[in-house]
Formats: sequence, structure tokens, C-alpha cells
Amino acid sequence: MVLSDLSIKRPIFAAVMMLALVVLGLFSYKQLAIDQYPNVDIPVVTIVTLFPGASPESVEREVTKRIEDAVNPIAGVKHVSSISRESVSNVIVEFQLEVKINEAARTFAPR
Repeated sequence: MVLSDLSIKRPIFAAVMMLALVVLGLFSYKQLAIDQYPNVDIPVVTIVTLFPGASPESVEREVTKRIEDAVNPIAGVKHVSSISRESVSNVIVEFQLEVKINEAARTFAPR
């Protein structure tokens, strides 16, 4: 009751107090540390393969499908997606966060 009585009797005082609380809140928010957002590198490997002159269907059948089948059994693979276009195959492999990206990329290195 005290707060409502004060707001009715002295509306300017109540408005100034609310404005002061908002300004203090904004200032405090800017001073907060960012501990909730750790620096994480998401382990993703992109494999781009060129197959000049091939149609999207043949690129998918002869290149993309074979790469997907070779990548799926690798330990730590979370998600595999692919895009097949004319003359180009693009396979995106996402790993679990525990996998180190350098070790994952070495798996795909040309031999």
C-alpha cells in the first residue's frame, strides 16, 4: 500500500525513481562478465569436390553418395549434409564438440 499511495500522491517522484532503477539496471547489465558464452570452435569439415560437365543427378550418385558413405562410419560424426549441383558436390560434416577439428580434418586429407 505504501508504494501505491506514494505513486498516487507524488507521481513525478515515482516516475523519477523508476527511471533511476532502469538506468542503474542498464549500467549494471553492461558491466556483467560474459561467462555464459565460452569460446567454442564448432568442429565442422566441408568437402568440396569438382566433377566437370556432370549433371546434378550424376554428381549425387557418383560423388556425393560415396563421400557420405565413407564419412558416416567415422567416430564422432554428429550430422552429415550435402548439396549436389552441376559439376560440384559439397558435403558438410559436423562432429561432436569433443572432437578436435585438426584430427577430424586429417581424416579427410587427400592421400
